[in-house]
Amino acid sequence: MKLALNNIQYILTENGLDISIPLSDDPTSVLAWYCDPITIQPVITENFIVDVKQGGSVNFRNVKLNLHGNGTHTECVGHISKEDYTINQCLKEFHFTAQLISIKPKKNLNLEYHSEDLIIDKKLIEDALKTIDSKNFPQPKAIVIRTLENNKNKKHINYSNTNPTYLTKDAIEYLNEIGIEHLLVDLPSIDREEDGGSLIAHHTFWNYPQKPLLHKTITELVYVTNEIIDGTYLLNIQITSLETDASPSKIVLYQIHQD
Repeated sequence: MKLALNNIQYILTENGLDISIPLSDDPTSVLAWYCDPITIQPVITENFIVDVKQGGSVNFRNVKLNLHGNGTHTECVGHISKEDYTINQCLKEFHFTAQLISIKPKKNLNLEYHSEDLIIDKKLIEDALKTIDSKNFPQPKAIVIRTLENNKNKKHINYSNTNPTYLTKDAIEYLNEIGIEHLLVDLPSIDREEDGGSLIAHHTFWNYPQKPLLHKTITELVYVTNEIIDGTYLLNIQITSLETDASPSKIVLYQIHQD
């Protein structure tokens, strides 16, 4: 279906580009934060097994997963707050103009410690955004960062204890300055894996605890195939109505066409 965004721009709803990683009990699925793989098991009682393959009339399964470690997820400020903010309460809008950029992380040569870390800083983001022709689009509220090199292995990496790439404080401050409200990355976190619990990037993005920005979200562990080119898209963030800090999410990009 052709869905008009305004007098000259439209999307084709059947041509969505899913950039989320499927949740699966495949033991080779992506993992982070020392989490176990997802388990999907039929309900078993003394009287019956609710599994069609085993003679049941329906499939009736329990799913066990970790919201932050088992795949694509979207989180709100409740992830780092003492207050019980939930993703279901905080995310009330689900479609945004978004810019997809590709960035090759660089070594963190500015610090005496962690100098071998791979980081994404303000300059890398600025340089990537300069390549996007966005003059015919409204100011984006979202940004999707694809890290390079990029391959399908990202759907199967166990990131635990690997010190993955992360974003610096000045990168987050810059995203705040240009009005980004929804940050999406193909990383397990925007912060360093081991940082003593400071989570500087998360705190900076949500302005917590000074004046929390409750409407902003961070989505981690997306996967953007190489066939999807950098540029401006309509972004759809789909979540479950969970009253907790995060939700598994389905993230879809739509190419914006012009008449």
